[in-house]
Amino acid sequence: MSSRLLYRTFGVRTFDLVKTTFEKGVTYFHLVKKASQRRCVLCKSRAVAVDSARTYSLRSVPIGSKPVFMVLLLYTLVCMNCGSRRQESRDIADSRKSYTRAFARLVLELAEKMAILDIANFLRVGWDLVKRIIKSSLRRRARRRSWRKVRRIAIDEFAIRKGHNYMTLVVDLDSGQVIYWAEGKDHKALEAFFQRLRRARARLEAIAVDMSAAYQKAKVLFAPKGVKLVHDRYHVVSEMNNVIDKVRRDEQNRLDAEGKKAIKGGRYLLLYASEKLDEQPDKKARLDELLEANELLHKVYLMKEDLRLFWSQGTKKKAQKFMRRWCKDARAIGNKHTTRIAKTILARLHAILAWYDYPISTGPLEGINNKVKVLKRVAYGYRDNEFFGLRLLFIHEARFRTTGV
Repeated sequence: MSSRLLYRTFGVRTFDLVKTTFEKGVTYFHLVKKASQRRCVLCKSRAVAVDSARTYSLRSVPIGSKPVFMVLLLYTLVCMNCGSRRQESRDIADSRKSYTRAFARLVLELAEKMAILDIANFLRVGWDLVKRIIKSSLRRRARRRSWRKVRRIAIDEFAIRKGHNYMTLVVDLDSGQVIYWAEGKDHKALEAFFQRLRRARARLEAIAVDMSAAYQKAKVLFAPKGVKLVHDRYHVVSEMNNVIDKVRRDEQNRLDAEGKKAIKGGRYLLLYASEKLDEQPDKKARLDELLEANELLHKVYLMKEDLRLFWSQGTKKKAQKFMRRWCKDARAIGNKHTTRIAKTILARLHAILAWYDYPISTGPLEGINNKVKVLKRVAYGYRDNEFFGLRLLFIHEARFRTTGV
């Protein structure tokens, strides 16, 4: 094979072909650096002297189904200009890699259509090598991603496996991209995020989060001054749904002790929005029967429905007045659960009211959680959390069909 064909087919420009050997179905191209291409790695001077040499075998693009290796004879160069003593550059491969850049590009192209194990079997390499190539590509792309225009974000966590193993995700609400991941769900998981955000000189304005104390602490400790924390509608209503469920459970336990079953089977009916039940008369009739049978449950249900009006008050001032009245009514019921949520809301009222300044939510992250579940299911789980986190950064791009990792 001529050097020209080697250049045209494999992209080898700075090496000359010395010889080609074949062994057990594998093709080896033995290459040596062109004399005109020898220069100091540090100062780029051509005034160099050749010293000892070493050979390196690098996996390259196969010919059909036959594996191909580039065997490089690399000399140590002594620079007459700067006095350095360094091995000449590989050019066709990154430092300390066992494969050429052309091979890496082939793997990445195949990864858009094939699973890791299928690629490994097709190229006759280990699946871990394929994963390392994809992982390196994801790392490079993640480093190149700019955070300069990040203004509004959402933060949430999800379980990555059983046993209280969690991962925290941050989404840019304007671009829809996942921009950060970290293991854990406490405030420490966000420290590195805010440090990088500061280095990027991003002018962050608002953060949509649930009512977790960890996010409140992270905002106080690490976030830039003036950033608004926003508790979105979904999580506030979710807290109230938990309250009504607890009240229902307590009341049912009390009625069970008295031998009554008046509110059995009403758990999900109580969580319905009233307007949705108007279209389902059978369920509405059943709900009316439950509420008529229990006065406390009726009061709490009405409080739940009333709370939903908070986000339609028109102005922030009216919303504040509405919420303070609502909390007063919740405490007046005299139930420990409604009293507790009233205290929680009053303690977080500033962040709840911030919705009127920045009407954002963690909704995009809730949607991403479904994609995360699909990603885990298709891959039959991930043993490498870093690789999983990198995949999440590009979860909106169907570029890598990675399984079994």
